Amino acid sequence: MANLLEIENLTVELMSHRGIVYALSAVDDVTFTIEKGKTLGVVGESGCGKSMTAKSILRLHNPQRSRMRGSIRFEGKELLTLSNREIEKMRGTDISMIFQDPMTSLNPLMTIGGQIADMYRFHTGASNKEAMEKAQEMLAKVGIEPAAKRCRQYPFELSGGMQQRVMIAMAIACAPKLLIADEPTTALDVTIQAQILELLQQLSQDMGMSILLITHNFGVVAETCQRTSVMYAGKVVETGETRELLRSARHPYSRALIRSIPGGGARGSRLETIPGSPPALFEPPASCMFAPRCPYADETCRTGYPAMADCGDGHLAACFKPLTEEVSAHV
Repeated sequence: MANLLEIENLTVELMSHRGIVYALSAVDDVTFTIEKGKTLGVVGESGCGKSMTAKSILRLHNPQRSRMRGSIRFEGKELLTLSNREIEKMRGTDISMIFQDPMTSLNPLMTIGGQIADMYRFHTGASNKEAMEKAQEMLAKVGIEPAAKRCRQYPFELSGGMQQRVMIAMAIACAPKLLIADEPTTALDVTIQAQILELLQQLSQDMGMSILLITHNFGVVAETCQRTSVMYAGKVVETGETRELLRSARHPYSRALIRSIPGGGARGSRLETIPGSPPALFEPPASCMFAPRCPYADETCRTGYPAMADCGDGHLAACFKPLTEEVSAHV
């Protein structure tokens, strides 16, 4: 199947009063692809560069405070060389994005229907009547009924789960080919989380839409993503089919993430934690970023950075000492 999005050797450098920041909140040499109609999960701890990578696709960084290198190709078109006007036309139409907290994304002074209609008019030039009809159609599509009544309500009148459905309705109104979902379920309880993930899966199938799902929870990607990339300290350390990663993760960091969720280890085993913390922004080690926290690290790991190696069947891992035993996960 053809790739919709191809990111190759992407590096994002953030400027500060102390100079250039390369790690964690920045992105370093990231490479992955998303096939048409498929869902890719990007997993990692907070600060590992997941959201930074997602925002890079739409070029949402402040150009005065950041620099990007590498390649981001959407349907073969290089996004990093587009003019500001050209990339603005793609936002919300070809590529849409939903964020973690809908309450900070929705305007508290506008009705739900008014916000969706405004966005639709901006991108399509539709009339007020057409835009409001579209708003009702989208609310119904994401399971918010009665749509006509909900259109007249304000964000504070809806639950967190309903607000996130509104954000999804807004994001898909122009039928994007790629939906970027940045931690869309983190602020929701487990039941509502499952409903939102099921909704995203259904929309992907119905609309033939690809999804880039950003999360810190391996349990989330286990339910929704065909492929998964694991990020640590701004780098992709492992990528492959999600089921294969859950069964036989090669990188110690991926293995630790899996074992830190319920069902991630052998039956009856205790949840594990990852000791230590990610490297400092201004002092990234000139070696494997995970070595200071890795129980398998030796001198080789502390003196160089491993290249991404093929483990077979499209499963790649960047580790000097890749693990071989199965995880025994029951996610």
